[in-house]
Amino acid sequence: MLAAMVSSSNRFATAAAVCLLAGAGAWVAAQGAKVPRVPTFRKIVLDATFRAEGIALADVDRDGRIDVMAGNVWYRAPDWAPRAIAPAGTFDPATGFSNAFHTFALDVDGDGWPDQLLLGFPGEPVVWRRNPGPRGGDWRVHPVSSSSGNESPNFSRLVPGRGPVLVMGVGEQLGWLAPASVPHAPFAFHPISTPNHPAAHRYAHGLGVGDLDGDGRADVVSTSGYWRAPSTIGDDPWPFTPLALGPDAAHMAVFDVNGDDRADIVASSAHGVGVWWFEQGRTTDGTPTFTRHDIDASFSQAHALDTGDLDGDGLADVVTGKRRWAHGPKGDEQPNAPGVLYWFSPRRTASGMTWSKHLIDDASGVGNQVLVGDVNGDGRLDVASANKQGVFVFVQQ
Repeated sequence: MLAAMVSSSNRFATAAAVCLLAGAGAWVAAQGAKVPRVPTFRKIVLDATFRAEGIALADVDRDGRIDVMAGNVWYRAPDWAPRAIAPAGTFDPATGFSNAFHTFALDVDGDGWPDQLLLGFPGEPVVWRRNPGPRGGDWRVHPVSSSSGNESPNFSRLVPGRGPVLVMGVGEQLGWLAPASVPHAPFAFHPISTPNHPAAHRYAHGLGVGDLDGDGRADVVSTSGYWRAPSTIGDDPWPFTPLALGPDAAHMAVFDVNGDDRADIVASSAHGVGVWWFEQGRTTDGTPTFTRHDIDASFSQAHALDTGDLDGDGLADVVTGKRRWAHGPKGDEQPNAPGVLYWFSPRRTASGMTWSKHLIDDASGVGNQVLVGDVNGDGRLDVASANKQGVFVFVQQ
């Protein structure tokens, strides 16, 4: 197991930004932001083998520590020893893919032990694996859905009164899925889009959940527009508003970037170059508008994105990086460039938004998921990633 210190890049620029904020205390106070610290990260290589491009954080063995799930393997904290969920298998990073494009943790059967939701290659069936709990033994496999659509499925609290649900396409229709009332039956599907919507296609890119219109209910966002959550969620398609929200994206984060009490959208290019945000505005008649602003254009294949307040200033930061060989060593743009992993910190100034880029690592990157979460319970957010270069945790110092 390898551990190495990885510091935030551009330390001097970050320090200068801190000084600027300290000299503009009135502005910082008015924006509700705190003076940020400068995080550094300790890199822990859980596995140097390609296991998965999806990753989940959960207390798998209920010992009070957060463990890591990556495809067929889970890694037990704090020594990160690998344990089998299924036979590990062998996956060729240059010519193939793993069976885990996305992994989510959910106590499906309500026994108090986190199970694994496993989404493989787009279009293939989705399954969940039952955590055997203290008795040990096999993680038994049960069906979730006959197929999966959209390469950026979402797992979040979409429906009032429920826990996290799975949002994705099934048979070219976007919907949300939750465990059925019958044990071990496929999950119940509830439509969001009308049938045959492009956002539900097996290879569609870009999906997010958040209250885009400010009515207090979580909406669903794609690059082609958004579905407004109805006051009562049933089994009818949701009202759709078409919008032009960029090219193929990874996960789309919905939150108020600039502090104007309107939700904006942050996204990254799954196979091209770029990280950007769409600022929400209003026309004179109240129609929402979305203006694109670039955050970064220095690396390609940012096929995963997550957010969280890494530096403690009260504002959400953005974590993304380069996916290794999304289409092999000759596919997409810059396929063999370093596996960079960055966090981007926003700053609200009197003249508008600025973003600072900070390097976490340049020899890992992201897969189809990157996660921000407190892995070691110290109150500071860490980063976890599984990709074709291995499985990694970056612990904030």
